[in-house]
Amino acid sequence: MISAMPLISIIMSVYNEEIYLKEALQSIFNQTIEDYELIIVDDCSTDRTVEIIKSFNDPRIKLIINETNMGLTMNLNKALKLCRGEFIARMDGDDICMPDRLRKQVEYMRLHPEYMLTGCQTRTFGEQNMTWCLKDNPEKLRIMMLIRPVLAHPTFMMRKELIFDKNFCYDESFRSAQDYDLAQRVSEFYPIGIVQEVLLNYRTHKKQVSSKSGSTQFANADRIRERQLERLGVVLDENMRKVYTLWVKEDKNIEAETFCRAQELIHVFCKANDKKNIYSKELMEKTLKEMLFTWILRNKSMKTMLKLPAICDSISDLPILAKQTAEIMKRKMHENK
Repeated sequence: MISAMPLISIIMSVYNEEIYLKEALQSIFNQTIEDYELIIVDDCSTDRTVEIIKSFNDPRIKLIINETNMGLTMNLNKALKLCRGEFIARMDGDDICMPDRLRKQVEYMRLHPEYMLTGCQTRTFGEQNMTWCLKDNPEKLRIMMLIRPVLAHPTFMMRKELIFDKNFCYDESFRSAQDYDLAQRVSEFYPIGIVQEVLLNYRTHKKQVSSKSGSTQFANADRIRERQLERLGVVLDENMRKVYTLWVKEDKNIEAETFCRAQELIHVFCKANDKKNIYSKELMEKTLKEMLFTWILRNKSMKTMLKLPAICDSISDLPILAKQTAEIMKRKMHENK
């Protein structure tokens, strides 16, 4: 029986998802929490997507079929307006939730009443196979967004008041990277967090928005990064902007000199933050250096490894480097099991 005021509203936007949709929906109906509504906006699919949704014949499903194609961002805002749940969760039509995803995210949100937006650890499969494990530290996550997004969009869980009382929603000027934009804006006012368990299998394939429109995705993400730099009071010259771009893309086969320049970039950010006091001074340098050393280690260049002593700013960098090395090795061992 569907609740008059469900605990959770799950929102989905789908378009021609027939290949993976049944499995994604089944993972929702297999949840250990049953008190939810599932709001699905179909964006003029031309395949069996609507037929598959209707085949579940579950009263918790609220299906909206668009008359014209509106795109993901507008569809999500359309779904948000219909939400009645205390919590609002995102889901995509090609990913797979672990059975206790919703329960554990709700428990986590109740444990942290100050958090307005959270995600969880994810495991990618399909085109890529890896586990994403970020520490649950709202300030570190906020700092990391100077470089890239930190929460996987289909893992989002928000409080209803974030939308209806605090007036947050997706910015419809973003046809992609709308999740990065929303999470970054929220993080300026409220803590965000990550459940420290893998609760969603994130499918990677060529049909995804990020795969189909990589250059547009990057340009939109760049708008968000630029907004943060402006707030921090940082203006980069052409050379430093090139280094910044290489870093956010985690380009491979980079010369050691570029990593040295990235160290300079960290100093630029920290010096600006000393004046603006936007981020934790204690965490900012350490967090950015962790990200830098992760990029270096993923580069897998022996030539670069031999120059690590020159890349390191000081002896205080060595424990950070050792920690990131250990974490990468631990993750690889876990993925190879």
